Amino acid sequence: MPATLFHGGRIHVRSGVSAEALLARDGRVAAVGRASDLARDAGTAERVDLRGGLMTPGWFDAHVHFMWWGFQMAELDLRDTKTIDEALELIGRRARELGPGEWLTGGRFDKNNWGRWPTAADLDRVTGDRPAVMRSRDGHSRWLNTAALRAAKIGKDTVAPEGGAIFRDSAGAPTGVLQERANELADRAVPPATEADCDAAIARAQDEALKRGITGVESLEQGSSYAALRRARDRGKLTVRALMGIPHRSLALSLPTTGTPPQIRDSGAFDFEAALASGMRTGQGDEWLQLGHVKFFADGALGSQTAALEEPYEGTGDRGILTFDPIELRTDVARAAAAGLAVAIHAIGDRAVRVALDAVAPTRITSPALRQRLEHVQLVREEDLGRFGALGVIASMQPIHCTSDRDLADRYWGPRRTPRAYPWRTLLERGATLAFGSDSPVEPIDPLLGIHAAVARRRPADRDAWFPKQRLTLDEALHGYTAGAAYSTGREREWGTLEVGMRCDATVVDRDLAKLKENELPDARVRATITDGVVRYADGLA
Repeated sequence: MPATLFHGGRIHVRSGVSAEALLARDGRVAAVGRASDLARDAGTAERVDLRGGLMTPGWFDAHVHFMWWGFQMAELDLRDTKTIDEALELIGRRARELGPGEWLTGGRFDKNNWGRWPTAADLDRVTGDRPAVMRSRDGHSRWLNTAALRAAKIGKDTVAPEGGAIFRDSAGAPTGVLQERANELADRAVPPATEADCDAAIARAQDEALKRGITGVESLEQGSSYAALRRARDRGKLTVRALMGIPHRSLALSLPTTGTPPQIRDSGAFDFEAALASGMRTGQGDEWLQLGHVKFFADGALGSQTAALEEPYEGTGDRGILTFDPIELRTDVARAAAAGLAVAIHAIGDRAVRVALDAVAPTRITSPALRQRLEHVQLVREEDLGRFGALGVIASMQPIHCTSDRDLADRYWGPRRTPRAYPWRTLLERGATLAFGSDSPVEPIDPLLGIHAAVARRRPADRDAWFPKQRLTLDEALHGYTAGAAYSTGREREWGTLEVGMRCDATVVDRDLAKLKENELPDARVRATITDGVVRYADGLA
């Protein structure tokens, strides 16, 4: 592999350390330092001019649903609709494009924009007898038409599975909305995707990730995604580093408590029990594809008001849904740790965070080397804020959730609780490691937007920061997407900084982020994405 000298900009080696140039050789960082010194030592190395831009360690998305995102790029998208009628117009248009009997799937709808939950009767108006299943933006709800309810055998006498809900009218008939584990009932009725469909989705996701400066991901999905990633690696087409999360349950369908497109199914035995039986371990694999964390769900989501809270949502008696029995969760986390499997527990509400920390705590004594994580961590009790650092539990968070959901948090959690929502600064000060991601496709897979959210705690159009005391510095935000993410995966000796000997995974942007005002951060553009010293994506490099 030829050597490459990157110069003409600032090299962000790691937090607090910069250089003028970087020499990459054989896929690793060979030297960093003054441009004149490295130019003398570079010999025949290829020269790449950063043109005044910034090179940072490669951005790693610690929480993404990679294949799901690839599928959703080609699906109907209702995120921007402000009324049910506006959504129905788009759905009807797509329905007319499909062949006879073909299922209509898609969604990312947000009922909070519409003022009410939609119904099967609404959907019937534009889909007729064609089965249709729409997913909510947060992935924790489904909206079905009558044909889909019929295909899924959901009727008046259908009992919702534990940890799930079927919305009903006054007569007890299903209205067309399912939540959490009840999503399984709809998802298993949808015809499955083919291998070719899955491969195309992975390719779409990788192409877009590289354009966004992403050099690696941990994908929390199901077996069909792992199979597609393996095929891409075996064909030499995987150019972002990937860790594959292991689902706690293999349901022969999409994960019901996420928004995974229902046509994505488990491909064989790839779940927690299969991992135990076959001796799988977190970290197994090669430099491009490794096994990651076992993914558990402790609760739902804020948008659907299913995140598990210690006290009820504002103006209601509802405390959300705890999707896992606390004793069973502790038991299975212990089983995972004993087998060398790290865990990543989805925990949004403060009750779920407490339950998840309680489940992980014993394993910090029995298996201290495992990088145990809690995912999202959007609302935390005061008494739990210090437990992350004390236990060595990583807070895997998505900064853009804070700015996207601030209005929902104000509405549903209220002024007594929101000061401890998305508490990045407090967690850091109390010793926690933060690993950042996007939760794409729930949010855009764009670290620049996440960095802006972490630094500003406001959307570009907002006037004021939301609880500004929780803001991070630029260095701290970058750390969450680089060294913090690497630490969360156990790969911090391989990548996450641009120190000598590390893999040369890097992101180049067109301007020095440290010289920008916070409202200018989203305007920066990715100029190049590099893995193993090879430029995988370039736009404007010399």
